[in-house]
Amino acid sequence: MRILLISPNRYVTPPVPPIGLEYLAASLLAKGHDPVILDLCFSENPYDEIDAAINSRRPDVAGITVRNVDTVLYHTNEFFLDQIGEIVGYLKNMHALPVMIGGAGLASNPRGILEYLKADCAIKGPAETTVHDMLREFSEGTAQGKVFQGIYSHSGTCLRNPQALNYRKYFEAGGIAGFETHKGCSSSCVYCLEANTPVRFKEIDDVIREIKSLVDVGYDHFHLCDSEFNEDNEYAIEFCSALKKAGLGIRWALYMKPVYSSKSLFRLLKESGAYLITLTVDSWKKCPLYWEDYERCVYGAKAHGINIAVDFLTGFPYETEADLREHLEILRRPLPDSIGINTYIRLYKTLKITNVIRNDPGLRRNLFGAIDDASFVKPVFYNQIDTETLKRLISGDPLFRIEGIEKGVNYARLRN
Repeated sequence: MRILLISPNRYVTPPVPPIGLEYLAASLLAKGHDPVILDLCFSENPYDEIDAAINSRRPDVAGITVRNVDTVLYHTNEFFLDQIGEIVGYLKNMHALPVMIGGAGLASNPRGILEYLKADCAIKGPAETTVHDMLREFSEGTAQGKVFQGIYSHSGTCLRNPQALNYRKYFEAGGIAGFETHKGCSSSCVYCLEANTPVRFKEIDDVIREIKSLVDVGYDHFHLCDSEFNEDNEYAIEFCSALKKAGLGIRWALYMKPVYSSKSLFRLLKESGAYLITLTVDSWKKCPLYWEDYERCVYGAKAHGINIAVDFLTGFPYETEADLREHLEILRRPLPDSIGINTYIRLYKTLKITNVIRNDPGLRRNLFGAIDDASFVKPVFYNQIDTETLKRLISGDPLFRIEGIEKGVNYARLRN
């Protein structure tokens, strides 16, 4: 089949290459299909580019990636589904193309997003294997309206073609290349869509080859696309050792959960080119050991010359202002390079924290956004610590930054 894979993401603060489509295209090509990626990130006339791609390639089906439903942050929130829905409608009405959708954003409510966008079918989760079942059902006429469950396959990795995207445009606009070492996350964070999802590690040699293929065509700055790198300490150490041995000379930034493992991991991170770690920290029902691990992670990174930022989500139900003061002092104590604080919690239909709030009428007064929409497809936030209160508690300390007031990401703010 001829398949037009479209990345409709035009958010450029920063621009993010559609890595998922690169993996998907490689999988399709390996099975004898004819995929092409249409990246609209920098397009000035997206519908002209869509027309040109369809006229030249004559695809049998279009696939659209929904990387994000919105920007997640309250203050500068941008909702993307209306723009994506217009593209879906254009493909179906003007070109009579069936449209499948996928991408990380679908995890929030795959059925709700499928209906909102009026696409033909959807894949929730990794699509590299499941897409072949979907295409077979397309050809049989049985795919309409279905949500296919992606498979966390343990088979070989699909390598990417670095020529599939114009990475130069991304680099010039402040973006960087990405790679991943695994899918899924074993943590149980009540606010996260990836919590308790199956974990599948890639073969380390495959990941190194993937990075090398991008280095060979001139790219040396990377961001890890895993939820958090230290899902498994032994794997993380083995990967860093292999990356160091490969001698590719890259610089890379990564996310980690605040779970301290060993000095050797931080040493190998530094020796493999890591220059920035962002710790994802939250205040929901944490014990003292959690905060001890947080401090050890910050000290471990600093001791090895790695910049360390903190993304802190707080203001959960039943927490008090006194709790927040205590948490701010704990976060400040080891002096990371930056602490971004978010007190507006984005709710999704399937999250544990959403159920907590919905089951307590006293908490509903703290909801903002499309609160009458039971699907939670449009943004809904919970907030009990407003921005002015947070500013008062921070008291002008430059170490802290309120997330969403300004656009940007840690790897752009803390580049070496």
